[in-house]
Amino acid sequence: MKAPYKSPWTRAYLTVVTMSALGIGVSDYTRMITETSDIFLAVFHTIFVLSLVSGTGYLIYLISAYYIVPKLCGSCNSNDSDGQESRRLQTAILTATDSYKKSCIMDDILSYSSLTFERHLSENQIQVLCNNIQQLANGKDVSDDITVKLDGVTSNDLYHFGWNIGKRLKRSNIQIAWFLKDTFKIMFSDVAVDTIQTKLAIKEGTFTLKLIPLDQPLIPHVFPANGF
Repeated sequence: MKAPYKSPWTRAYLTVVTMSALGIGVSDYTRMITETSDIFLAVFHTIFVLSLVSGTGYLIYLISAYYIVPKLCGSCNSNDSDGQESRRLQTAILTATDSYKKSCIMDDILSYSSLTFERHLSENQIQVLCNNIQQLANGKDVSDDITVKLDGVTSNDLYHFGWNIGKRLKRSNIQIAWFLKDTFKIMFSDVAVDTIQTKLAIKEGTFTLKLIPLDQPLIPHVFPANGF
C-alpha cells in the first residue's frame, strides 16, 4: 500500500521502526538462546517479536497517514476557507459602506446646490448643474454649461461654492477650477483656470456664500434679495 504522505519524515519513521524491530529481535534471540539453548524456539520467538514490533509500528503509521493527518489537513483547509470567506465578507461590507457614504455625500451636495441656486436658475439649468457635479465626481469633463449670468452672485461666491462641493468629492483644485470655468462660462469668461484654482478659498473681496468646513453639514445658502 502506497502512503499518501510519502515524505522524509515518513521514511525516517519507518527506518526507526525497522531498526528498532531488528534490535529488539536480536536482543530477544540472544536472551532466548541463553535461557533455553533451543535454537528453533529462539528463532520462532524472534520472528514473533519482529512481526509484533514491525506490525505495531506500521499500524501506527497507517492510522497517522490515512486518518489523523487528513483530519488535521482538512481542519486547516477548513479554517483557511473560513478565513477567506470572512475576508471576502468584510471586503463586501466595506465596499457597500463606502458606496453608501458616497451616495449620501452626493445627495447632500446635489440638494445643497439645487437649493442654493433655485432663485437664480431654471429647472433645466439646475439639472445641468447637477449633471456637471456628477461629472466632477467621476473625474470627467462637464457635459453642458449654464448660459445665464447670475445676478447678485459674485465670482467669490462661486469660488466658495466650488470648494464646498469639490473638496467633499475629493477633487483637486484644478479639477474644481475646470468645473467652475466650464459650468459658469459667462461668469468666468475672462478668468483663467489657473486663477480660479488659486482663489477657491479666498477670504477677501465681496461674497455672501461662505466656505463650509468639511466636518460641518452643507446648509444651502440664501443669497440676499437685493444682491448683497
